[in-house]
Order: sequence, then structure tokens, then C-alpha cells
Amino acid sequence: MLSSTQRLLASALCSLLIVGCRPFGESSRAAETSVTPARAHVPDMPWQGATVADDFPDYTSDDAGRLYDSLYAAGIRWVAITPCGFIDSTFDTDIGWTAWSRRDYRAGIRRARAAGLKVFIKPYLWSMDFWTKKRWTGDIRFDDEADRSAWFRSYTTWLVECATFARDGGAEAFCVGLELPHLTPFESEWRAIIDTVRSVFPGALTYASHGLDEAEAIRFWDALDVVGVNIYPTLSRDDHPTDDDLREGWGPVTDRLATLSRRTGKRIVLTEAGFRSVERAYDKPWEWPEHRPRPVNNEHQRLAYASLATACYGAPWYGGIFWWKMFTDPTKNNEGRDGFSPQGKPAWLQMKADLEPKAQTNTK
Repeated sequence: MLSSTQRLLASALCSLLIVGCRPFGESSRAAETSVTPARAHVPDMPWQGATVADDFPDYTSDDAGRLYDSLYAAGIRWVAITPCGFIDSTFDTDIGWTAWSRRDYRAGIRRARAAGLKVFIKPYLWSMDFWTKKRWTGDIRFDDEADRSAWFRSYTTWLVECATFARDGGAEAFCVGLELPHLTPFESEWRAIIDTVRSVFPGALTYASHGLDEAEAIRFWDALDVVGVNIYPTLSRDDHPTDDDLREGWGPVTDRLATLSRRTGKRIVLTEAGFRSVERAYDKPWEWPEHRPRPVNNEHQRLAYASLATACYGAPWYGGIFWWKMFTDPTKNNEGRDGFSPQGKPAWLQMKADLEPKAQTNTK
């Protein structure tokens, strides 16, 4: 007899096999007219959150508990927990776990919720290609239809495991994908994934796009509860920009976010946003420290944090943020002083000051 998990996985694979019979990238008329699973309740917004890195000490540790308490005291009410799926290369169709990445995510979610925080599960993919060859998930693409079908089947199987962890731990929101711009054009496949995840996870669903170009091209936002955008915009290239300079830099970005929100009829959560503690933190903020070292400048990081709060918090389209990123033990993380974390820096105090008047009123 099949277990409940096996039945769910079999259902997911059948869905994708059926989708595979249709032309790839073409909207499925059947999917558009079929009965859509009941939508989840969307927790009150804004989701003022932070991403907790999946380094050790892990999400169940006492270090994690102390971080959760400090985040709550700073006005943060959500954390993103990030299960990691491994691929051998950007051409690999098999997604799996390693001994390092398979954690007790159920217990980690419960630890965060015990601290009064809501939890957003945001699975992501990782390959050593990203480290050694400077590739990223945006390089994952399959021109061969059979390879693409194999990838979607493997991805769905892995994602159902993540959704099961999220459900069992009591997470409030779940991300069905993160920065896969060469794969999101295949609308039917994503609608099948979303339906499958909804059969497992009862909470709110989103997808985390690679910036606004991918977000504006996605055609399945209607099947999700919230629009998710990872955003790292260049705001200025000046060495000493004024507040007005940074505000002007945000203008085109927030205009597009507002337009996207109106078009989809949904609030937008900044599923990732952050700035390194370096000179000109507001210029190409997406660059990894190991790919482009820069002189440390904590003040420029603080200014960038303040500019985001001024430009985004309270806007009609704004549904929340997950600051990138926090470490359970910042003394042991793999970032240097020029990294993204605001912990122990002026940006932390800026984050707290900007959140205080807007912190939700729920208590532990």
C-alpha cells in the first residue's frame, strides 16, 4: 500500500506527465478551465521579515533561538527559512538532498514560531557551478524537451518534500520557485506545480522572481496568492549621494512595482532585498562579496536600508520584505565584514527604527 507521501508524489508526477503531452511554453486551456484548489488565507500584511541563512548552527539551535528573539525585538515578524536542493551542474535534471542540506526543517519552523514569528519557506537550488564558475539559477535552461520534462518531474518531487516540511511545521507561506527565468515561461508546468503544492500545503503561495523583468513576464501570478520579487536595484553610482538622489533612484523601480501590483491585483512582497556593508552599497547591490570585493562602509549600507524603507514601506503595492540576510551565529558565518548581514552594524538599528512604527501588534 502506498503511503500518503508516495500518493502525493505519484499525483505530482502524473500531473507533469500529462503536461508533457502539451506543447511546452503554451498555456493549457484545460488548466485555465479546470477547478482550481481553494486559495489559502493570506496572512495580514505587511510581512516584515528577514531571511535566515541555512548555515550552521542550524534552525533548531539555541543560536537560532537567540537570533529569533533579537529579530522580534527589532520589529521583525517573519523569517524566511531556506531548504536547499543540490544539482551537480546547471545542466543536471536530478535535484536532491545532501547530508548537509537535509535538516529537521519541521523543528526549525516550530522553533521560529515559538519565538512569535511567522515562517515563510523559500526552497532554493544550489550547485558548485555557482561558486566555481560564477553561474546561478538563471543559467538553468533545457532546450531539449525530454530534459526539461525530467527536470520538472524531479523538481516537483523535491518541492513536495519541502511543502510537507512546511505544512507539518506550521509555516504560514511557501515559495514554489526562486529565480528561474528560463523556466518560468513554461506556464502549464508551473500551474501543475502550484496545484500539486496546494494539495499538500494549506498556506499562502508565491514565487520569488529575479527582479522585475522576470516578474513582469510571468503569466501564472493569478494562480498564486502573492507576487514575490527579489529586488537589488542600482540606485546611484555617486560616491556621496543625497537622500534625494537615492529617492530618485527608487522612482522607476517603485513605478514598475506599482504597475505590476495593479495588473495582477495582488500585493508585492520583496522576497529578497538587501545591501552589503561596502562603499556605494546602492550600486549593483546584487554582487556577491566573493565575486567583487569592495572597501567596507557601514554607513552606505545604512543609507541604502533607509532609502528602501522610505521608498517602499506604506506604498499601496507593498506587501512586505525579507531582508537578505541574517546568520544564526554572525561570528561563524562565511561572510566577511563586507557582507550583506546588518547584524552588529548601523543598518540593524536603521532597520529597527524603520520597522518600529509599522511592527505588527501580535505578541508572543
